[in-house]
Amino acid sequence: MFIQNFITLILVFCLPSISAATAVDGIVFSHNGPVSDARVMAYHSAKDMIKGRAAVIARQTKKPGEYHFDLPAGKYFFTARDSKNQLYAYHGRNPIEVHGSRQWLPLFALPARPARCKVGFQGLGGLVIYKGKILRQGSVSVYNPDDVPYRGMGVLTNTIGNDGRFWFNLESGRYMLFARQRHATSAMGPLKRGDLFCFSAASPITIKADLGCQVDLYCYPRDDIDSFLNAKSLDPRADHEGQRRRDSLENATVTIPGHQAKGRNFAIIAGRITNLDNLPVGGLFISAYSADKQRLFEMYIVRFKSKYMTRSNSQGFFRLELPAGSYYLVVRQHMGEAPVAGEYYGLYEGNSNHSIKVGTGKFRTGIQIKVSHIMP
Repeated sequence: MFIQNFITLILVFCLPSISAATAVDGIVFSHNGPVSDARVMAYHSAKDMIKGRAAVIARQTKKPGEYHFDLPAGKYFFTARDSKNQLYAYHGRNPIEVHGSRQWLPLFALPARPARCKVGFQGLGGLVIYKGKILRQGSVSVYNPDDVPYRGMGVLTNTIGNDGRFWFNLESGRYMLFARQRHATSAMGPLKRGDLFCFSAASPITIKADLGCQVDLYCYPRDDIDSFLNAKSLDPRADHEGQRRRDSLENATVTIPGHQAKGRNFAIIAGRITNLDNLPVGGLFISAYSADKQRLFEMYIVRFKSKYMTRSNSQGFFRLELPAGSYYLVVRQHMGEAPVAGEYYGLYEGNSNHSIKVGTGKFRTGIQIKVSHIMP
């Protein structure tokens, strides 16, 4: 009896306390309302999610579509599927940091169509759809499965065509695929309320030699359940929307990456962005791409995310901290997509190679880059 009591005490003090866990609640919605047979899963990593292993499965509550987790603090990928595997949900904030006493995470379930592949031009294309209609604006990005958290420009980024379609020429491999449409002028930074996030249940998509694949991407609006639901659909949220929105990470922020080099061994490039009339232009992105291994500037590099980036202020001035080396300086109005007609664009033209070199601890100031609108 003494041994049994002793073992019980060990278990009480050594096992994690359930009270220390975070309660994660939410509802899985389709356009027609709650998905009553949804199975919600939380994965500790993208690798587990892709392989469908080690998932924590939510408990369903009495109300249709509602789910509940008690999760230890940490980051998780949240997904959901219905029992017939016709609907799939992927939260656009994945991986989501779980902490505190309670969080509320709605999940938007959309058609789970597989990729359609056949012999032909090697690559990946498809259609972007929101509420049954094609999406005519926005950007589509492909990522390597290990490029967590699947944000920024990825391996490649393209704009969505006027017909809602996109295409990537890709090497053989596996790719994650996401699309976004922002109502703001910038195509970078976190999605705001009402911006669209689009995904496919087919991710990751495998591209093989001489194989072309087509994938449909379906969208939902960030933190806007009312716009997502069809008219007359069932909405069980009652009067708790205000608190739930506060719990849904609506106000999460992000900073522009890469404008501060690590350590003390960095150089500084500073200057001003002006238009062709020598008037300052503020709010533009200045990106530095390494020219040490690429002797000639090629236009395709602007579709990649730079490690070193900043923005011009209201007077057009900018300051960029980065390691010593040679760089191509590219100025753009939008990031996160291929250059589009009408946006401001400029390239450093201080020499025939368009590159600028700076040494450790050196300042290159007075750099002027002129921008103009891209012709249609």
